[in-house]
Amino acid sequence: MSKGKKIVLWSLVSLVFVLAVSAGVLLSAFRRMTGGHGTFSDALQGIKETALSPKDGFPGQDRLSIVCMGIDDSWTDSTDLVYTSKSRTDTLFVLTMDLITKKATMLSIPRDTYAHIVGTKNNWHFKINAAYETGGPDRTVATVNELLGTDATHYLVLNIDSTKKMVDALGGVDVDVEHEMHYHDKWGHLSIDLQPGHQHLNGDNAVSFARYRHPDSGKRPTPEDGDERRMFRQHLLLKAMVARAKNFANVTQAPKLVDVAMSTVRTDLTRQQLFDIAAIFKGIQPQDIRTASLPGDDFRGANGAWLYRIKPEVAHAYADWLVKGDETASRRLVTVMVKNGTSTPGLTQHAVAQLKLQGYTDVRNSGNFVSPKIHLAGAAAPKHQFAQTSLLDTGVANPLAPQDIALLLGVSSPQTQRRPVKPNRLGWTPPAAVTVTLGQDYAAAMQASGALNADVVAPAAVSSGAASSAN
Repeated sequence: MSKGKKIVLWSLVSLVFVLAVSAGVLLSAFRRMTGGHGTFSDALQGIKETALSPKDGFPGQDRLSIVCMGIDDSWTDSTDLVYTSKSRTDTLFVLTMDLITKKATMLSIPRDTYAHIVGTKNNWHFKINAAYETGGPDRTVATVNELLGTDATHYLVLNIDSTKKMVDALGGVDVDVEHEMHYHDKWGHLSIDLQPGHQHLNGDNAVSFARYRHPDSGKRPTPEDGDERRMFRQHLLLKAMVARAKNFANVTQAPKLVDVAMSTVRTDLTRQQLFDIAAIFKGIQPQDIRTASLPGDDFRGANGAWLYRIKPEVAHAYADWLVKGDETASRRLVTVMVKNGTSTPGLTQHAVAQLKLQGYTDVRNSGNFVSPKIHLAGAAAPKHQFAQTSLLDTGVANPLAPQDIALLLGVSSPQTQRRPVKPNRLGWTPPAAVTVTLGQDYAAAMQASGALNADVVAPAAVSSGAASSAN
């Protein structure tokens, strides 16, 4: 028998968060009081008398990083039986949980990422999803740690039915479908037909939502095509499952969710540790889960295979920020465009220098919004200037970047707006940036601090409206 076509699998560790919000303290109490052999009524009876310390399951650790793998199981040609011979990781990400703040991050690694496969002969470099095929979860963890410079200690491997079973156990999930998605593959047991709009998805349709990558052969491309867009939808689905669990879960449903979760996952975490995670994260909200995907570019390797190249400095910045918890590391991932919204000279150069000193590595001087202070004889003064500094975020990795930039510039009440750029008809998304338009508030603060020359005098008449560029 041949194994037929490989399928595109998406599986997330939603079970961890679903367990957390559905079972929570009850599960931890159940384990500690009964050793896993009593009844839930026993746990309820003694819950008020039990002092729970779920963090004891991870002694000496404030953060827990788990390499999560969804494997591309295959079907036989003639039956409905699934088997996993030579499976690769179709989905790969690092889940990091802060045991103190009780928040989490999820850093996705594209499956075609070109990487050194740890522990193989001849210093082999290939797609990172080959690590699982050649060495299982342990080699995958080692390869991810080398790629990112991290020290993840645990793994979760999810099989083909994980997402479907968990969504069905939750009674479905609510998501917003932005564009049509149609794809059919009988060998991959995949039939995707989704229309735009707010929808309640069952397990099969939720998997379709997360697995879609390109349309049927011969059909036009859509904005939903490609791995980056697919990872974006996977993150949306994870948050939708957490939101559903918070409204759905109760004590009587918890045992079923536990059984479903444990039947679809292979991990080196003990059952007790999973219960401890559930207890710690029982109050997690969808907004407490921060998600990102490693950016890069496609290229064709020497053997003709399509690969995905990421820049080491970018990968390490993401890892330092989301896996290791260094919030300032996100500054290395944000492009900042600085404009002068006043007629005060020297502001832009000064702001650029300030931000670079604080770790923003890609800061650009974008000139003036208004004409220079010095005018030809008889020329009118600038009609529009910015009273307040404004910041426009078009979708940078860290949505808190505008507030951080304003704080570093010493601006107390800036006008901020987040308006992420949308993918075009071919699915390409323009680069995101934070555009800072410096206002009179910044000029006044710099003059008061003596940072600007004393002979620079700001104009008295300003308006807070938007200005047109003079460049």
